[in-house]
Order: sequence, then structure tokens, then C-alpha cells
Amino acid sequence: MHLEVRPQIALTEIRPADKPALLEHLAAREIYENTLRIPYPYTEDDADQWLAMVAQSTREHGRPVHWAIRQNERLIGCCGFDHLALGRSHRAEIGYWLAEPYWGRGIVTAVVGKLCEHAFGPWGLGKLSAYVFADNAASARVLEKCGFAQEGYLRRHFFKDGRFLDARLFARLAESLRR
Repeated sequence: MHLEVRPQIALTEIRPADKPALLEHLAAREIYENTLRIPYPYTEDDADQWLAMVAQSTREHGRPVHWAIRQNERLIGCCGFDHLALGRSHRAEIGYWLAEPYWGRGIVTAVVGKLCEHAFGPWGLGKLSAYVFADNAASARVLEKCGFAQEGYLRRHFFKDGRFLDARLFARLAESLRR
């Protein structure tokens, strides 16, 4: 699968050959600090486990549900859906990360917009949600630009690095469900 996001930016399947790029980009502590499920330091074993999980998820769904964000075929980030049960549920959780050199260029906003089109269009989902750490204003802004609204503020919702973190819960409804 290949989804064109904008010139030179596309979503494609994640490949085992992406492992070196994962190790390179996820060595940045800033990505770890703004995500819940990416460990730090990010190791080869972490990459192998994640690539295996993505392959298993693709098999279970019969199609990719996690994608590489590529600029001219080079992996610069990843995105996808969790808690997805195509044909059995109307909703999923969206997630994404982007390598730090590409921040501030509108790439993630374009990617999230494309994911919403795909989820609400061909997949027929009715609701997408996303959790953002309370101090991650940039990610919250991406979601707002893509039509998500804050549905809640979750105090002490996540536990990371020995401390509780507050989170903001965002959601977007398919146009057919908005009233």
C-alpha cells in the first residue's frame, strides 16, 4: 500500500529493511519523552520486537494498520492505529512519531489528515481518538488542525519514568456521526 500525503511524503508498509532508520531516529530522547510505548534507549531488540508486532498486526487485519512515513522513500517516522477491530468496532486510536529533523514542517498534520481520510473512508470507522501528554502542545495542535477536539483531561493517567503524567484525550468523529 502506498498513500501519497503530499509531494515527496508518502505512507508505505513498514519493512524489515527499515530497522537501521528506526534505530537512528529513535535514539533521540525527545521522541521517547513525547510517546508512551517507545523505549529509551531504543535497541535492536526493541526494533525487532516492533517489526514483528507490525507484521503480526498486518496478518491479523489482512492489511497494514501501521505505516512508515517516508520522504523520498526514506523512513522519517511511523504512524498507525491501535485498538482497531475492522468490521467489529467503529473506532480506533491513532498514533504517530516523526524524526526530530522533520519537526515543524507540517508533515505530521498532513499525515494525520490522510490517516483520517483512510479511516473514515475505506475503513468506515466512526471515531478516532488520541492521547497526548499534557505538556505536548505541538502534538495537541496537530490534532486540532485535523479536526480533533479535546474530550477530556486525564489526571495522573500514565505512569512513566517513576512518575504519573497527565494526558489530554482528543477525538474526531466521522462526518456522518457529527450532529
